[in-house]
Amino acid sequence: MCAVTVAGCASVKFIAVEAPAAAVDSAGASLIEDSDAGDDTARPMDTADTADSGDSGAPPADWVTLPSTCVPPSPSGTDAFVEVGAEINQSGSWFTEILDVAYLPDAEVVLTAGQGGVAVFDLSDVTQPNTRGHLGAEPGPFERYYHVEPAAPERMFATHRDIGLDVISYADPDRLVRTARMGNTGYEGLHPLGDRLYVANINGSIDIFNITVTDAIAFSATVSEGLERPWDILATEDAAYVADGGAGLVTFSLASRDAPVWTATADSEGQPVRLVGDDDGYLYVASGSGGLEIFETSDPLAPTRVAVLDVGGSALDVEVHDGIVGVTTQEAVVLFDVGRAGTPEAPVPFAYEETELYAMALTAADGRWLVGDWNILSVWELGTDPAPSIDVSSHGVAFLDEAETRIVRVTNRGSAALTIAGIALPPGMEATIDHPVMAPGQVAQVQVAWDGVTGIPRGSTICIASDDPGMPQFELQTGTGASGEGNAIGQNAPDFALEDLDGVVHRLSDQIGQPVVLAYFATW
Repeated sequence: MCAVTVAGCASVKFIAVEAPAAAVDSAGASLIEDSDAGDDTARPMDTADTADSGDSGAPPADWVTLPSTCVPPSPSGTDAFVEVGAEINQSGSWFTEILDVAYLPDAEVVLTAGQGGVAVFDLSDVTQPNTRGHLGAEPGPFERYYHVEPAAPERMFATHRDIGLDVISYADPDRLVRTARMGNTGYEGLHPLGDRLYVANINGSIDIFNITVTDAIAFSATVSEGLERPWDILATEDAAYVADGGAGLVTFSLASRDAPVWTATADSEGQPVRLVGDDDGYLYVASGSGGLEIFETSDPLAPTRVAVLDVGGSALDVEVHDGIVGVTTQEAVVLFDVGRAGTPEAPVPFAYEETELYAMALTAADGRWLVGDWNILSVWELGTDPAPSIDVSSHGVAFLDEAETRIVRVTNRGSAALTIAGIALPPGMEATIDHPVMAPGQVAQVQVAWDGVTGIPRGSTICIASDDPGMPQFELQTGTGASGEGNAIGQNAPDFALEDLDGVVHRLSDQIGQPVVLAYFATW
């Protein structure tokens, strides 16, 4: 990674995000709030994953000092989300960075798309996924694909924003062959319905293709009404639903398969990027900073939002399977119960699991969950016991040159009560917590204070001990003082102008009053 002032940063994305809701009150905020059809101008929850200032405006909390120990208590139940196998590809001339994943349990095959192109994995042994063949869209920087969708027989559709739509054969899983291409720019998510394939184009349209003939793509129609920046599409017998990062959830009637008619747009709390549906008529939308949004479709042409769920970060991908809905946030997989103890309109927390790298993609079938964890394809199964799951809002707590206090949030994203048994600290620090025992979905605040005198070397840790069976010890990096550019922490940022990935120029001073996230990527 490199700073924006360093040569070699090829891709820069500038995002202005809405101001977060008020901080959690001392009783612990719910992760889930029902949505209504009225005023949607305020966000119903805080989806940020950063340390708080601690000023919530709520009555004073009853702060408790816990033992300075990192010895966890006996675990509560067993881990609710368990990794059973994984395959890593990050060596030699080819590697994968997975952005999309599809699982075909009957064929014991997993298909992925991302950097390195599309790849085929043999899953005949779930404990040892085995990489077979792979194929890039084009050599060099155009090697990647963005989305993949299975097709029969032994075919897949794959999209690339700068190249278009490809059909790829994996009849020989060790030697993938491109059999057809429809060139275009902007292609992202896609979904087949009968002999039609619907493809979202982030330039503002849905393109429709006739896929009657294997290894052939025939353009049928395009529709743009009501669309701004479509990322993904779900096509059903009655309607097509589009996750549109600009407009929200956009609905089209599919009374005519080649002439979709716009019928409704539902506002989003964030930027919809992926969506799936279940057999009961509910839609689950990964909406970036808006978390996970759930819609019911009793009127299939006018979905109504029924719940919004905080996922502790930005919702990137979503899957629903066997009564559980899962979301990736790059940092973790977050699971909610929508069909066991909970419902889509009243979900309950189920599990939270940080992955080894960057959890980007998710799919599930036959009781197994497949996670595209950047260059790792991992296989997971659900546990059998209710269990707590700890989610700490920050991986680090830094102090500058004076006595200060920081607030870190701890959320229980599991299905059983979470107990914090101790917080081990370096000399010169103290910590208190307002809720050492948290019900499922409850949020506690940990107040960490430094005396301003005792030097604490960088690399020191604060350890939180809990009865989470999957992560009984959570460590936060800490340290005091600053040097070099570190002295700029807390100071006003200098004004600058920056061109985003779409060629639009933004100036920092234009965002005064709004939180700003600057994401940047290095080339190496």
